[in-house]
Amino acid sequence: MSQKGFTLIEIMIVLAILAAVLVVGAPRLVKKENNIKSVAHKFIVLSKEIRNKARLSNSTYRLVINIDPQDEKYWVEKANGPQPVDPEAMEKEREKSEKDEEAPPPLFQIDKSVFKKEQSLPSGLHFASVETVNTKAPITSGVAYIYFFPEGFVEASALQITNGNNLTWTLVFNPLTGQADIIEKASSLKDIQR
Repeated sequence: MSQKGFTLIEIMIVLAILAAVLVVGAPRLVKKENNIKSVAHKFIVLSKEIRNKARLSNSTYRLVINIDPQDEKYWVEKANGPQPVDPEAMEKEREKSEKDEEAPPPLFQIDKSVFKKEQSLPSGLHFASVETVNTKAPITSGVAYIYFFPEGFVEASALQITNGNNLTWTLVFNPLTGQADIIEKASSLKDIQR
């Protein structure tokens, strides 16, 4: 008479194989979330640093975000004194400087005291959109700006970072405190401000 079933050794071998697969595979599943957490933390620290620099130097700073899929980068620019935010005037100034080689230098210059060179997101992460109170719609391509003023105020804005699959986080910049907060989902600035 034969008994059907598994021996204790066979069960232990199967469990050991499953444990090995989990040990090897689990960090890969968690890694993307850790990447987005570290990037979000980096932007929180960066926003505090830019806000403090703007206040101490009585200058207007802006975080520049290039949302071009082939060359996603971000950096910090500075202009002396308080500067108004006028998206239409900036677009005209950009077009004029591209056409005229003898145009005066742009108002904002790259500030290398924050970053020595342009920064990139880690592999697999992308900027989904930037939305500010001064834009009509979320910016999903091209260059977007988030302004930091000498008075300590920050342009109310929402920056979405995604891994392209199912994970999108929104960084919300508070205009009064300059604090950047994390929302672990895609949210628009209008939804947040309600």
